[in-house]
Amino acid sequence: MKLFNVFFRLFFFLAISHTPLLIRAQENLISATKIKTIKLINLNGKEGHLNLEKAVVIVFLSPECPLCKNYLPGLVKLQNANKQLNFYGIIPGTSYSLKDINQLKNEYGINFSLLTDPNKQLAKYLGAATTPEVFLINKMGAITYSGLIDNWAISLGQKRLVITEKYLEQAIKDQVNGKQIFKKTIPVGCLINDI
Repeated sequence: MKLFNVFFRLFFFLAISHTPLLIRAQENLISATKIKTIKLINLNGKEGHLNLEKAVVIVFLSPECPLCKNYLPGLVKLQNANKQLNFYGIIPGTSYSLKDINQLKNEYGINFSLLTDPNKQLAKYLGAATTPEVFLINKMGAITYSGLIDNWAISLGQKRLVITEKYLEQAIKDQVNGKQIFKKTIPVGCLINDI
């Protein structure tokens, strides 16, 4: 009977302690079916899609945002170090031509897919409002991280001398190591809009 009580209490504790994780995971789930209906355009001017068969990093970018430009070399390195993930740069709206985006790709050696979100449907669906803003989505469709790439930018025009928190990199490590952590930070950057 004592052994039963120990197991029952252990089971009860585990069930209670993991319930918030399950609830948070459900709150952060995206629909692959919904994502497939969102019109995205690749750099050839044809319809493009996100491959959600494995974990995905989505970075909302603007070709003229200084923060985006500063972060691009680091994002390329991060993608090179994490080939098990699909990386996508999403340019929301219609302010930039495919020529502008191709020029950005060539200038910064971007090695991940760049897609435009002309109607900002993906931005709205994920709740993106800023560039750069990142979303890490696991292969089950849960957003495990969203927000800042790191803590370099404090606010517009204010930057730290030393980066002390690499949010996206840590979230990727956690996900690769099987940790179910759900985190969100408030992004700093240029607002997503069409001028």
